[in-house]
Amino acid sequence: MVILVTGATGFIGKNLVKALSKSYRNIFCLVRNPQKAKLLDTYGVNLIYTDITQFDALACRVPKKIDVIFHCAGFVSNRDRQMLHKVNVVGTENICKLALRLGVKRMVYVSSVAVVSGYSRVPLVEDLPYKATNIYGYSKIEAEKVVLSYREKGLRSAILRPCMVYGEDEPHLMRIMLCLLKYRLLPLVNSGKSKLHLVYVRNVVDALIFSLNNDGCLRGTFFIADKEVLTADRVLSIMAEAIGAKAPCRIPSVLTPLLSGIPYFGRQLRSFFKDRVYSMEKLISLGFVPSYPAESSLTISCQAFFKTGRSL
Repeated sequence: MVILVTGATGFIGKNLVKALSKSYRNIFCLVRNPQKAKLLDTYGVNLIYTDITQFDALACRVPKKIDVIFHCAGFVSNRDRQMLHKVNVVGTENICKLALRLGVKRMVYVSSVAVVSGYSRVPLVEDLPYKATNIYGYSKIEAEKVVLSYREKGLRSAILRPCMVYGEDEPHLMRIMLCLLKYRLLPLVNSGKSKLHLVYVRNVVDALIFSLNNDGCLRGTFFIADKEVLTADRVLSIMAEAIGAKAPCRIPSVLTPLLSGIPYFGRQLRSFFKDRVYSMEKLISLGFVPSYPAESSLTISCQAFFKTGRSL
């Protein structure tokens, strides 16, 4: 089997390549940055230097014989609307167009729960109408629509939506949270009772590989999350303990309305009042079960920052 992975140097992409390399020999990775591409040296993969937003270059450099495409590439930001559209929407359309032209057996697209994050119901389910809360979410909505339109044209595609992903070397939110916890700058609101449904990167990778051979994944869309739902109190306590920090301080409920009104900070604070729970029933009904438990995986992920010599 010949496999193509986009976004191969990204957090999910490189973990996927690592897992695939244990079972498959013919893996091609789309990359742009030579420095980041060095991360893939140990996996014996074939590197293709190109940009998914440039279809002609893409079609020229990708081999004509590709069986499966894992489309993990994406731009994560809430500031650059133009770049979000260029990478997440145009780039996805280019990959779908190429996949259909090559006649691939399957394309697995990594979407996001952000496409329905505007709802407050618990748990969220995949079949809700699209409703995002930011421009990143809207770009993923448009990208999903592209994949669905190509599915109607005959492209056998699976659409998986991970929730907030954590793991060793996670480059975005985890480092920030650990730094804030170290200096006790990340307080608990709402008594820490709000529910935070996260997903360990290895559970994400397992789900992507599972969808490779399960035809049920070719219909509808699917959330990916850890089996366990944790409270904000438990998540922050695990993270603080893992790095040897004190437990996060708690904001008295009487001060919450006042702090919630502060520009920007208040908006971030209010986000901790919202339960984030995602139903896994659809994917589990197909036979998938997350293998890695949330609490131990979160601990390992936080401790990894010290094992790799990183400072906070």
